[in-house]
Amino acid sequence: METTSEITAIGPDALGSDAALVILFGETATAPLQDVSVIQRFTDRVSQQALTLAEGDTLQVGAQGYTITHVGALANENLQAIGHVALVFGPVPTEAPLANALYLTPTQVPTFTVGEPLTYRTAE
Repeated sequence: METTSEITAIGPDALGSDAALVILFGETATAPLQDVSVIQRFTDRVSQQALTLAEGDTLQVGAQGYTITHVGALANENLQAIGHVALVFGPVPTEAPLANALYLTPTQVPTFTVGEPLTYRTAE
């Protein structure tokens, strides 16, 4: 199954030069959250609500593909409800991985651009 969103805004503090973590939020994010987030709008709300990611699924950011190596305990629920998830471009810690994160490989942070699609692909 494939679910697509579009980047509609990038907060001024969303992308640090050395940050391996990017916060995604839907368009209902408050102004303070929008400042530190990449804002996405799903093209199909029904598909968003049905989106359930698992290890081995993929996320495409523009032309760059990533494999999901870990899905935090709250990631799917928050992504379905409010379009929120943290993208971590690094290894999964052995203790206390972030509950609302998708851990991804490769670990190179992509370039995020307004108008660019984010494509979530699941095995289902």
